[in-house]
Amino acid sequence: MSGTADIPTSELRAPNSPQSPFRAFGVIVAHTFGRHLRVRQMGWVALGLLLIVTSSVAIVGQRPGGWGLAERQVRKAPFTYREYATALLPAARYDSVEPVLYPRPWNPVANGLQSLILSIPYAVLSSEKFLEDWAFLNFSRWVILGSYLGFVLPLFTLAYASAALGAERENRSLVWLLTRPVPRSAMYLASYVGTLPWCLLFSVGGFAALCLAGGDVGRKALALFWPAAVGGTIAMAALFHLFGAIFRRPIVVGLLYVFFYEALVAALPGSLKKFSLTFYIRSLMNHETRAAGYPGAMLETSEPVSAATAWVVLLLATAALTTLGMWWFARSEQRDDV
Repeated sequence: MSGTADIPTSELRAPNSPQSPFRAFGVIVAHTFGRHLRVRQMGWVALGLLLIVTSSVAIVGQRPGGWGLAERQVRKAPFTYREYATALLPAARYDSVEPVLYPRPWNPVANGLQSLILSIPYAVLSSEKFLEDWAFLNFSRWVILGSYLGFVLPLFTLAYASAALGAERENRSLVWLLTRPVPRSAMYLASYVGTLPWCLLFSVGGFAALCLAGGDVGRKALALFWPAAVGGTIAMAALFHLFGAIFRRPIVVGLLYVFFYEALVAALPGSLKKFSLTFYIRSLMNHETRAAGYPGAMLETSEPVSAATAWVVLLLATAALTTLGMWWFARSEQRDDV
């Protein structure tokens, strides 16, 4: 069924009525929202990746030690970090059947310094604060910054935001929509408003699914980072909606942007990373991490900006991208052939 049958013509047939532009705007919002009920191919791909990543997070969380360090097995060794640290204590080194080191009573200074240094790993692993911080930051680094910002957030926003106008073009109903009593710029805005709930639902919902699959540390991350997830989704949706208006193949352009530009530029030192939306989302998360008392250095955000600056940039970027899209859509020639 073509897109022309999706909008009741009775809702838009009164161009002389002063209420018709507002009603038409609302109908286009509802039309865009309803069109996304039919999950497109890119949406299924994003859902499949989310299922795989969420399952992997749940499996890691169920392993002995979970996201923590103490009970994790040392790489290529049959013992855990806690067992290794215990083996370095004097009782294990001297009193075992085959002692690792023998005491040197003729040199008590060297013997004491050696025991002091080798007892540091056990002392560190005895600190509950250190273990909690390490588990939270390890989860945040690999799941939030890696899986969510690297895959879930960009893929879901790309799947829905770029298809808002692209679907109309593919169904050859875009020109018909342009005959409605709504300015082109308002039509672009209505399309964005109708798409945004879906982007928030799947992006923030995927973020919640990843956090809940991570257990206790995941729930802490959910409580700290959900505002950054919401702000990042809104800005990303504005960018990919602009892609859908400009490019004939917005999915291809969006994938190149996500996996080449964002993946590389956001982690680079210098000022180039400030042109990346992901950098400001990372900065928000880094700020929330430090404000909660965690050491944020493990999150690998190079020279993060303040939370206020990050929010201002994300909001201004959303407004600028939306305004640019409205201007472009109003002045460009729209055709149904693809």
